[in-house]
Formats: sequence, C-alpha cells, structure tokens
Amino acid sequence: MANRKPFARFRWLFFREGFLYLFIIIALTICVNVPVTIRSVNIRRINDTAADLNLSQLFYFSKNQIPASAVDWKNLTAYFHMVLKTFPAKSDAEMFLGLCEYYGFGQEDQALLHILHSADTEPTIFWNVYDAGVLLFMRGNWDQSILYLEKSLLLPADKIITTMASSVVYRQFLGGQNTDLLDQINQAHENACLLLTAAHYLNRNYAMAKIFATKGMTSRGITNREPFYFYAGAVAMETGNIDEALSFFIQAIKIKSTNPLVYRFAENILRKSGEEEKAKKIADIGANLIQDPKLNHFPYPSRLRLEFF
Repeated sequence: MANRKPFARFRWLFFREGFLYLFIIIALTICVNVPVTIRSVNIRRINDTAADLNLSQLFYFSKNQIPASAVDWKNLTAYFHMVLKTFPAKSDAEMFLGLCEYYGFGQEDQALLHILHSADTEPTIFWNVYDAGVLLFMRGNWDQSILYLEKSLLLPADKIITTMASSVVYRQFLGGQNTDLLDQINQAHENACLLLTAAHYLNRNYAMAKIFATKGMTSRGITNREPFYFYAGAVAMETGNIDEALSFFIQAIKIKSTNPLVYRFAENILRKSGEEEKAKKIADIGANLIQDPKLNHFPYPSRLRLEFF
C-alpha cells in the first residue's frame, strides 16, 4: 500500500503550494487586465463625451460653411484636454487643442506651443506639420517656417490619408462626411509651396525662392499659378533681371491678379523704361484694388489659414 501511494503523506504540501500557485496566477491575471480595463473605461468615457458634442462643427468651420462664433470651442477644448490627459501621446488631439485655442480664444502663443509640440512628436501627421509652418510664417519666423513647410511637402497624399484613417480622433470627425481629402491635401501642398517661395523671398534667399516659384509655375495640378509668377517677377527684379521681371508680372496680370504689388512693380518698371502710357493703364487697374500694398508683405491672405481637414 505504501508503494502504491509514496507521496500520500505529503498531499497537504501539494495542496498548499497548488493553492499558492493558483492565487499567484489569479493575481497576475488581474494585474495584467487592470490596465486594459482602465483603458477600455477611458475610451468609453471619451466616446460618450464625443457623442454629446457636435463634432461636425469643426468640419463645417474648416470648410468656411459656418463662422467661428458658431463653434462650441469651450466644450471642444475640454474634450481634447480629456483625450490628452488619458492618452498623452495623442499628437493629433494636441493639434486640435491648439486649433481650438487659436480660433476659439485667440491664444496664439499657447496654440503655437501645442501645434509645434504635436508636429515635433508626430511629424507623420501632415496637418500638424503644415499648420506649424503656416503659423510660424504668420508670425514672421521665416527660418523655422521653412523647416516645417518643407517637411509637409515630403509627406505624400496616400500616406496622409492612411494616417488620418488610423486616427481615432479624426475618425470622430470624418465619419459620414464628404471630405474630399485628396483635394484638400493637394491644395495644402500648393499653399505650402507658395509659402516656401514667399519665405525664401522675404529671407532674401532668392535662389531658393526662384526654385519654388518655378515649381509653382510648371508643376501639374497647381490651381492658381498667378502668385508664383508674382514671386518669380519679384525675384527677377531683386536680382536685376528687369525684362524677365516685367514678363512675369504681365503673365500674372493675364491670369487675373488681385495682388496690388503686381501692378505697382509692373508700373515702376514700365515708367523706368519710358512707357508712360502702359504704366498709367497698369496703375489705374492697381489703384482700384482694395488692398493696401504697404500693408501686405504677403499679399495672399487667403492662404494664411490653419487647416485640419
């Protein structure tokens, strides 16, 4: 009998150790599942909050279909704060927080901090990199603006769309909307190219300004080449190529320019060339434009807008 059950007397030991092992396994399972459970609860809480917000307001605002006053900036700001508190690495949420601060409360410095941090943390999100470049351009920081705008041009459209599709934050906004993302991205790329042309020109880096102006004049898919002809003319004028400058300005006018500087520069060149009659015609057209050329170092204000769709 003793040979058949040699460990019978130690049965209590195995039972105690077995119970201990079972307790450890249960404890480990709980510890592993707690973070997952907390994450699930937080996601549920964020989604419930989003359901109470009219997130489409931001989409329609981005399309210029509603004014800033029609957007619930206060609750949107609270929402993005909550997302960042739960998921600090959500760079897209930080970008949206910066946009809320900028458009909703006029907190430009705070908005810049959030957008720059978002762009530096996650440079594969196109809109945060692009907006960082635009906002820096608006503040006259040409050197930094160039860095971010060049990064934005390096991101291909398919990569941008994939990144947006994988973003939980963007999916909250884009669900069911007719977004025309590719058109928006192509327009933003065009804007970035123009801002780079202007930034290099304003930085007196005329060689680089000419490269980007030429890109805008010759690349396929550009919707409005007039600004690029203007900067090509401005570069030519600054580098002493007067005849070339005049030809670029005339081409910009033919495209139908609303930039008063085009007419002012062309008028000056024509007067210096002794062509008073042509200069007067150019001057009369320019005089009818509302914009004051003295106040427009960058006479394309419609391009100076933070975007997020």
